[in-house]
Amino acid sequence: MTRRRAPIVLLWLSTGVSVLATTVALLVIPWFVLALTGSATLVGAVAAAELAGLVALAAMGGPLVDRLGARRAAVGSDLAAAAVVAAIPLLHATSGLAMWQLFVLAVLLGASRAPGETARRAVVPELIAVAGMPLERGSAGIDAVTRAARMIGAPLGGAALAIVAEPIVLAWTAMVFALAAGLVAVGVPGARVSRPRTGYLDDLRDGARALLSDRLLVLTVVMVLLINTLDLAAISVFHPVYAAEVLGSPVALGAITGVMGGAALLGNLGYTLLGPRLPRRLVLATAIAISGPPRYAVLALEPGLPAVLVAVGVAGLASGAINPALAVVAYERVEPVMRGRVFGLTSAAAFAGGPVGALVGGVLVDGVGLRTALWAVAAVYLLVAAWLVAFPVWGGLDRARVGGLLRD
Repeated sequence: MTRRRAPIVLLWLSTGVSVLATTVALLVIPWFVLALTGSATLVGAVAAAELAGLVALAAMGGPLVDRLGARRAAVGSDLAAAAVVAAIPLLHATSGLAMWQLFVLAVLLGASRAPGETARRAVVPELIAVAGMPLERGSAGIDAVTRAARMIGAPLGGAALAIVAEPIVLAWTAMVFALAAGLVAVGVPGARVSRPRTGYLDDLRDGARALLSDRLLVLTVVMVLLINTLDLAAISVFHPVYAAEVLGSPVALGAITGVMGGAALLGNLGYTLLGPRLPRRLVLATAIAISGPPRYAVLALEPGLPAVLVAVGVAGLASGAINPALAVVAYERVEPVMRGRVFGLTSAAAFAGGPVGALVGGVLVDGVGLRTALWAVAAVYLLVAAWLVAFPVWGGLDRARVGGLLRD
């Protein structure tokens, strides 16, 4: 590893470690709540509290990233997450863990995640430039380690729970968060941050104004929100119901999830190699057309598990290109001094697809039935792909605007 590439590689590594710790925490905490209370309702409520903290700080925390600088924000975020996670077993072992305390800690855990994710995204373009990499390759790298960490984190957390008690796993997880903070502190150079001349609310308004002034970015946010809503409906509702009612096996649900995640990681790696040579508009339209309609159509036809796994595998391969391609567009079109504020708002919109997707998925299945819901989602995916092809505004995906200038 050359000295020029060390910062971006260490950023990737720290991102993977942080996401790994987050994945384990979000698996172990609900398990711990269930063990303590036996209430599925409380498990869902704690998860909702964590998500509320995440969405709130994603939207409101952007100015903090721009004011503190990416390195300080990322380090502070991981250390805050370490403290929150460590507090759970500490309170449980000393004064006793009250449910209201667990709700507060869940909100704080979600809130601690958002600035770190925004900060890591904000610093990527500079580190890629130092490393001499194409922007597509560098953005795909951070998405790849995120996907890999999520894939590893869930089974790792489950294995840890089979060996030791929940408080011990959470204590280990806190140390992993601290390790992620250390990797950022050591590997990512600090940026000179000017003293802000405006108030915090002014910064928020400036971020919203910068986002809304770019029509292509606004449309991109709408598209991401729509896709995330559909995908979360599938993950949280369609896939579990399908595995239970059509395939009749929880093992099938694990297989679908695992194949989808593994294939998406491979697709991401493929984009890392080929992305710099491909037009982004074509990549996105093709990826959306392949990752959505065929998968849901095959599920609706109920051909059996082998065919379903092939369909979700192909969909996963295609979907792996979507996030890094969209990230490159954002990197090129947002001024460096505004990245924290704008990326915070776009992240909040993307995260909002989670609860909306779960709600929409449940309403669709209960209202029109699983098969009709699958066909409906396939049709919406196809419309999104056609939208990218038919409307001229999406041609801007292949024209980078840097510093207010357009370059072909």
